[in-house]
Amino acid sequence: MDLNLPLKIFIEVIEAIIPVIVLFIFFQIFVLKKVPANIRSIIVGIFLTTIGFFLFMLGVRLSLIPMGEKIGGVLSGTNQLLVIFIIFIVGIIVIFAEPAVNLLAYEIENVSSGFLRKKYITPIIALGVGVSMLLIILRIYFEISIAYILIPGYILMIILTYLAPPDIVPIAFDSGAVATGPVVVTFALPIITSIAINVLGAGSGVFGLGTIGVIAMCPIIFILIFGIILKRRMKI
Repeated sequence: MDLNLPLKIFIEVIEAIIPVIVLFIFFQIFVLKKVPANIRSIIVGIFLTTIGFFLFMLGVRLSLIPMGEKIGGVLSGTNQLLVIFIIFIVGIIVIFAEPAVNLLAYEIENVSSGFLRKKYITPIIALGVGVSMLLIILRIYFEISIAYILIPGYILMIILTYLAPPDIVPIAFDSGAVATGPVVVTFALPIITSIAINVLGAGSGVFGLGTIGVIAMCPIIFILIFGIILKRRMKI
């Protein structure tokens, strides 16, 4: 391990947090013009957030990214059909480890009074991510332009937005946002990029890029379809 890595990551974390702290202080002094009653709790929260952010980033650099790259390197030398299947499964499984997805599914169940249950929302998002990973790996093997995936996908998404129940639309778009959380980005993206480099050669890592855009798109489509199905069943 590079001994300077923890220091570099700590500096990155501080650089990311300082603007938020400055904005908070500015708001308190010039807008609210008062010191928060729970200032001690806020300071402790900022300290814990900084430490947690640092440990997460350190863990990502030491484990998730290298692990994803090695997995991608190993998969690139195996049968293509097997790789496609494994990548699809990885896309489904990794979303269950995404904290933001679980939190969103929990909130959706609460605000819908249990009508939209977490046990349905999370698997649908996971399936969407699995399909998005499938599309990206096919893009690599057939060297397809990312435009041929995103443009039809967004056209479909816009059409489904008009067909889906209004209450489902914001849920769908939030689902796309949380699907591109830290676990997916730091694990799935290195796998795809590594496969692209090993299959197409050095300098072809660009074929792995666009993964996050597709991952953000597919869960939206799947949740919208889920909403349309619910709408039709309720009418019946």
